[in-house]
Amino acid sequence: MEIKSDTYVIILAAGYATRLKPLSNRIPKPLIDINGKTLISRIISNFRDAGFTKFCVIVGYKKEFIKNEVLRYKDLEILTIDQDKPTGMADAIALALNYVLYKEENITSFFISAADIIFPKEEILKMYSLYNHADIVLGLMRSSDHEIAKGHGNVKISEDSDLSKDLDATKGLKIVDIIEKPKVHQILSEYYSLPLYLVNHEILSSMNQLEVSERGEKEFQDVLKKSLSIGMKIRGIRIVSPEVTIENVGAFHLTNLRDIINMNKRFLTDVRKGQNKGKLHNIVEPVRIKTNAIIGNDALIGPFAIIGKNSEIRDFCELSNVIVYDDVIIGKSSRLNWCIVDENVKLPKNFHAEECFITINNKKKLDLHKFLNLNRYSKNYK
Repeated sequence: MEIKSDTYVIILAAGYATRLKPLSNRIPKPLIDINGKTLISRIISNFRDAGFTKFCVIVGYKKEFIKNEVLRYKDLEILTIDQDKPTGMADAIALALNYVLYKEENITSFFISAADIIFPKEEILKMYSLYNHADIVLGLMRSSDHEIAKGHGNVKISEDSDLSKDLDATKGLKIVDIIEKPKVHQILSEYYSLPLYLVNHEILSSMNQLEVSERGEKEFQDVLKKSLSIGMKIRGIRIVSPEVTIENVGAFHLTNLRDIINMNKRFLTDVRKGQNKGKLHNIVEPVRIKTNAIIGNDALIGPFAIIGKNSEIRDFCELSNVIVYDDVIIGKSSRLNWCIVDENVKLPKNFHAEECFITINNKKKLDLHKFLNLNRYSKNYK
């Protein structure tokens, strides 16, 4: 693979991940496990496979844990920059650009990735190829589901663009406007921008006089609009092939607790077992059972389940679309569907739950956080 020595990869990993609470109280979002590998490690590995060797990671919340993770890559040049008071994506990007451009004179372009998306080297290289025809390249997805607009920037496509070329790395789509999280009546097209960008270093000039938004942050979408106004060419390419809906977008862009299951499902494809105890149970692929887990008699595990180390799933349990962290006990005859069980949780027998994150609060009571609206309700089980 050709080494791209003139390009830095900026990874934005400073946020608090409030929509992942209470899990993010313990684990920062970039260190969420996705089928045996952290989010940020998967991002770095995929860029490395595409030929990129220089990285700048913006850290803030639980920064020492993230630094320890990324600095394990001894074959790569990785800088970490502290942003202890996050004031928006644009501010973090400007911080990285200023630092790198002061340090190195031969850097002409920057890949910018949030720490909550994962794309293989093939999609990364599509964007890199399209960069030959633009100053800025956006990674796009396509959706007719208006719910997607609540969490993503929507782009306007030039009338002379051929929409059949949205996957073509030599053509892509010409972008003429962008709006962040539009209302339904403001939607410009069926194309939405993912937090993955490739930009010319000259974009820094668009950041110099950037104003703070109503949310109290410096928005990167405003930088893109400013860049368009001064004549910079922006093109986009679709890097998510299937049509995206509010149900499947979490497999590509992790924003809430339910998305952790969706993204793990994207990478878990078979049955993987460590050294685990228990024999008389049924496994429905895909499933991953880690070391020293105990699966009871007549338990039904799957489809889709990840069982953590030293966890015990007792007799007659049924678990599907479930992630169980380490050192968990799930009582006899329990049924879980679309649930995440935090580490060290002990569930009583006949425990039934759906669509929730299950943890223990400071009073040693079970806390159930519903995925639907992420409102919390608590029950004290004996």
